[in-house]
Amino acid sequence: MELLSAACNVLLVLVFGAAAVGKVRTSASLTAFAEAVVVLGRVPTRRAGAVAKGIVALEAATALLLLIPPLRSTGLLLATVLLAAFTLVVARALRSRVPVSCRCFGGSAGPLGPPQLTRNAVLLLGVLGAAPGALDPGPLVWQAQFTAWLGGAVAALVLVTGEELIALLRRPTAHTTLRH
Repeated sequence: MELLSAACNVLLVLVFGAAAVGKVRTSASLTAFAEAVVVLGRVPTRRAGAVAKGIVALEAATALLLLIPPLRSTGLLLATVLLAAFTLVVARALRSRVPVSCRCFGGSAGPLGPPQLTRNAVLLLGVLGAAPGALDPGPLVWQAQFTAWLGGAVAALVLVTGEELIALLRRPTAHTTLRH
């Protein structure tokens, strides 16, 4: 159980870290995220930049809190709140059928859809999986720590690049063929 908990914690650290870094990597990616915040969050344009920066700060804080064992439970609580909010926003956007780009990790311009809901559900399961380690972090030998980091990193890579992986598996259409 300790190994699973540690791997789930690594998954969350890397996903929230990648989300924060991806959004502030360039000024264009932060601007694109702020534009998505206007559409998704029904935020006035004049406040979108501040709200976008606030979300990035919360994502970065989540990743950092999850790295510090005494603060891990606070990080899990923040992760739960953020994931619940993100899931509600995605569900509302899908219900309204307003086409909007995800911008979840900064660069991806793919539209919101069921994959984002699935990703958020997996991450919420990751919070549940990481919880026992936050309450009672037992010592792991270095081999177990390595295994947890490797497993968490692979899972994070799949979740962060999931949209691209799905696009690779789809049959090319005239629309996608002409774009590239």
